Amino acid sequence: MKVLAMADVHQSERHWEMLVKAVEKEKPDLVLIAGDLLPKYEGILAQVLFVHCLKDYASAIRAMRAELILILGNDDNQLMIPEMEKGDRGGLWHYIPDRARKVKGYEFCGCPWIRDYPFAYKYWVAPDSPGEVYIDPIQLGPPAVINSDNDIEIIPDLGEYLKGKLSVKESLENMAGQVNNLEQSIWLIHDPPSGMELDLCATGNRVGNPAVYQFLLERQPLLSIHGHIHEAPTYNGGIWAAKIGKTWCIQAGQVEHDLSYVTFNLDQGKVKNLRHSLYGNQVSRRQV
Repeated sequence: MKVLAMADVHQSERHWEMLVKAVEKEKPDLVLIAGDLLPKYEGILAQVLFVHCLKDYASAIRAMRAELILILGNDDNQLMIPEMEKGDRGGLWHYIPDRARKVKGYEFCGCPWIRDYPFAYKYWVAPDSPGEVYIDPIQLGPPAVINSDNDIEIIPDLGEYLKGKLSVKESLENMAGQVNNLEQSIWLIHDPPSGMELDLCATGNRVGNPAVYQFLLERQPLLSIHGHIHEAPTYNGGIWAAKIGKTWCIQAGQVEHDLSYVTFNLDQGKVKNLRHSLYGNQVSRRQV
């Protein structure tokens, strides 16, 4: 079974057009998108207007007999959640935040939550683990979410806001409890793990999530797909895949004028023929 995996298609609407063409070229059975779906060039509030286009692109992918499995990400307007659920119920895609779903013989889980970062929109930010609230020392604006009127609403106390949320660790462990065979499960986790070079920013900062790393190390699923740090493969020497024990971790990255994605085959529970759209089949053999 052939799989096309990526994240951060929100660079522009043109990236969705390129994705449809990539599906036509690669002919995958599954398309996995680990968050950040909605174009951001007109601002996060305008994303609600993209819903019809999103459905059209998803329909084009489904028309090519590919199943679409996805989550939202930290740059996606939270008011799109009902539309994502509606598309899930209608069979347009599999929307899998905080849930396990069996598709074509494999169990898929999705975690859209990230640790805190400098940017102001905080809906998708969560503690790493219970009692461990990380707040980035750099904040580029007052912390905020989006209210039901699609307006910015300031969070008066970010620490208290985060204390009231389910942690990334709890989200992952809750889903693990829904999975029958963890060794054969595939995880869409928007935040990359720490310590793998999949989280390297252009600034030189490494911003991966230690809770994600620890979960993958202890639970050892077959495969995880990440995103969030678009530039990581550009600045880490082209590392877009690495292993934690037996678990493959994939971070395709994303660039402005092209489409970054990874293809691979699932063959009797094994990951084979890993290939990056821009880097080819040169895969990091980094083992942790």
